[in-house]
Amino acid sequence: TRMRRHAEDLVILAGAAPGRGWRNPVPVIDVVRGAISEVEDYKRIDIRGIEPSAVLGRAVGDVIHLLAELLENAASFSPPQTRVQVTGTLLPNGYALEIEDRGLGMSQENLDDANRKMAEPPDFDPSDSARLGLFVVARLAHRHGVKVSLRPSAQSGVTAVVLIPS
Repeated sequence: TRMRRHAEDLVILAGAAPGRGWRNPVPVIDVVRGAISEVEDYKRIDIRGIEPSAVLGRAVGDVIHLLAELLENAASFSPPQTRVQVTGTLLPNGYALEIEDRGLGMSQENLDDANRKMAEPPDFDPSDSARLGLFVVARLAHRHGVKVSLRPSAQSGVTAVVLIPS
């Protein structure tokens, strides 16, 4: 699964769409579970509450991939004894998913830089391969009008907020 996701990363960075797709809407809980199943350290991820809703079939594969990248980062950049928590809330203008880790966090400068990249996906720079996941997230988010932002978590670490439009 991880190798497939990395192969899809390269397809996305090349500007193409990966081959996975669904015809019908998929419940958000199943999209979240699909994303969790793509994370190596999936046992550390807890679903804290997902309000009922669904994602359009044509966007499901990309949203799963986007969430998997954010979940992988949350698990990778937090101590192994900590948990990553996912919550989902239906909003008037879409659906918000929050992924919260209890890691070291990011400096405000790095958060600002990452949020700029999420808002305006830059061209891929191979010299910045350490942030490959953020490039992929930014591209996928831009493709579907999804807004992704990072902020400090209340208990140290980072919270990624993903707003999927109605």
